[in-house]
Amino acid sequence: MTPIIVLFMAALALSLFLTPVARWVGRRFGILAMPEARNIHASPMPRSGGLALFLTFFACLALAGWVLPEAATAVLFGPTMGYVLLGGCLIFAVGFADDKWTLPSKFKLVAQVAAASIAYYGGARIASFALPGFFVIEFDISSYLVTVFWFVLFINAINLIDGLDGLAAGVVFFGSGVQAVLAVMRGEPHTAALFAVLAGATLGFLRYNFNPASLFLGDGGSYFLGYMLAALSVSGSVKSQVGATLLMPIIALGVPLLDTITAPLRRFMRGRDMFEPDKRHVHHKLLSRGWSQRKVVLFLYGITIFLALSALVLVNLRNAPAGVFLLVVGAALVLLVRKAGYFSYFAVDKIFGWLRDVSDDTGIARGRRTFLHYQIEISQSRDLAELWTRMTEALEHLRFDLAEMVLSGAGTGSCRIAPDLPGAAGADGIPVFRWRREGAAASDRELLCSPAVMKLELPLLARSGQPLGALWLVKDVAADPLNEFTLRRVENLRRTVTAALEGLAVSP
Repeated sequence: MTPIIVLFMAALALSLFLTPVARWVGRRFGILAMPEARNIHASPMPRSGGLALFLTFFACLALAGWVLPEAATAVLFGPTMGYVLLGGCLIFAVGFADDKWTLPSKFKLVAQVAAASIAYYGGARIASFALPGFFVIEFDISSYLVTVFWFVLFINAINLIDGLDGLAAGVVFFGSGVQAVLAVMRGEPHTAALFAVLAGATLGFLRYNFNPASLFLGDGGSYFLGYMLAALSVSGSVKSQVGATLLMPIIALGVPLLDTITAPLRRFMRGRDMFEPDKRHVHHKLLSRGWSQRKVVLFLYGITIFLALSALVLVNLRNAPAGVFLLVVGAALVLLVRKAGYFSYFAVDKIFGWLRDVSDDTGIARGRRTFLHYQIEISQSRDLAELWTRMTEALEHLRFDLAEMVLSGAGTGSCRIAPDLPGAAGADGIPVFRWRREGAAASDRELLCSPAVMKLELPLLARSGQPLGALWLVKDVAADPLNEFTLRRVENLRRTVTAALEGLAVSP
């Protein structure tokens, strides 16, 4: 235990010394975070803090070779850890370069996958997941995909939550601290040592990064911290405990992980680029409620501490109590984050509405398939009379009250539909077709003059742009409210009718 404390204190002291140096480097070489719409700060800030953490980690790694037992150093400097550290250097270099030059998001994602692949090749991989008494999953071929997802998840979790002074570094401090304790309990001094170094380095960095911050972590720092958390969690596990070992960081870092998983889903549902930065993360939602930066950070610290302590309790539970405890912790996390209004994008009505839209677009919904039948019937019409008859069947299905179609473009630009319009032929031999739904309660004049009536005028244009005529539709929305797909069906009807008219060689 004493060597672990020595490494923690060494990392703390070295981080306190190197962080001002990193700040100077950021200012000297222009590695600055400029104020933008999605940022909180109002003036340029050095974003080179990751350099201090990176140097502190490797300096203390060298020190670990002197203070740890020989058995621990054999693992610490073994082949697997060598590949892990190589991947860490790669991901830090890419992140630090992004701090200076702003690299494309796709390139950074490829770099994250490459770093994870290096660690996987070296043996830091998730081959199985087991909870004794519950289930065992062997990943086999899918082990690579699961491992890469694990690394990318943690890297982006720390990066996404790095939006407020001290937030990401503080979360990593608490997460690393509990992981160090758990590693000691598992009898893994090499893993405990590295987690202790991460905890000490981030604690020293917080001296300068807590609100009001004098420098930021940057992508170099957040990428490196996320990568090392993922790598140490995997490489420090043994097969008999792999389920509990992997659950520990998931629970302790529940807030940033949940944010990372839901962020791309939220952007996808809003029709945005899934990797586009925004101001809708959990800390932004809390700020929008009028909370100060410090209050938000302390609140999220509290959640992280609660989850970290929960992980410590969970490791001592077995079977059914562990499952119940996991459910309680998960429910508490969801309730706390929901309190921040973060799940407003995932309200049940919005989810079901989106699913209805998807089912309608793909033709799975019965209503869409039924209307497709009417479209097919219209497209197969042999003359204008049959075309109009089949159109009225579709309009009856949509619950319109009045309809009129005028061909050859006469009267275009003014509404021809009017009470008591005679027959199926207009003035000067212009073809006019008129229909009224059986059972419509109001008279024609009442329908046309009512303020609760929707009137649509649809031009029927050939593909060349020439007018074939016009279609007017009337619906009393007070008596029969609009269906959410009515207007979409009307546009489908217009296109089908236009194509059918062209097929019948109706000329303007």
